[in-house]
Amino acid sequence: MALCCLLITVVSPGWAASPRPITAKLAVYLKTEASESVRLLDSMKRELSRVMQTAGYELEWRGPQDSHIDTGAFLAVVELKGDCKAPSVSLGPGSTLPAMADLASTSISDGQVLPFGWVNCGNVTKFLAPSLLDQPVARGDFIFGRAVARLIAHEFYHMLMQTREHTRNGISKPCFTAADLITNSFEFEGAALAQLQHSQAGRAPDLPLSSPAEVSEPVSVRPGAR
Repeated sequence: MALCCLLITVVSPGWAASPRPITAKLAVYLKTEASESVRLLDSMKRELSRVMQTAGYELEWRGPQDSHIDTGAFLAVVELKGDCKAPSVSLGPGSTLPAMADLASTSISDGQVLPFGWVNCGNVTKFLAPSLLDQPVARGDFIFGRAVARLIAHEFYHMLMQTREHTRNGISKPCFTAADLITNSFEFEGAALAQLQHSQAGRAPDLPLSSPAEVSEPVSVRPGAR
């Protein structure tokens, strides 16, 4: 079974997924291609807002040109690289991802997790293709958008907690199957929810809202096999 694997593993017990009181704001600056499906983006935003609400974070969506800064919010920049699109036909030969391909990543600089993340949409398309080929276009966009949201939520965990570590289960675990990304329900586990709820990350960091010039090896979601 295919897996999306991260590079570092730390385990924590517990499992839960219930809404928490909103205690912090998370302002998300989203960079996308002009051709992205509105339906797919709407699905992504709904799922991501719902997942982060379980940890007590209210999402505020911003555009690249939005100059308004809420000093009480944690600021994150997320870029959807490439064409985020559910496959409608077989991708053919050469569509298998190499072991070191990234699905989503977060920047690291001098050991600090930066609030800059991205999703490699082309690789996500290849990873999910076997599960989505038989789906109608509208349903495919809905499922693909939900999958992208879960990848972003994983990167938010690293940003908000300032950690490269992981929990045993849920969105903050080190390895994902394709089923994790497309199933009806996939959440943070209880240990991660408690960490996020009690973190002190609900404020704007003293970092610029532009891509970092020098970044060391990012923390990445990668495909693997088991």
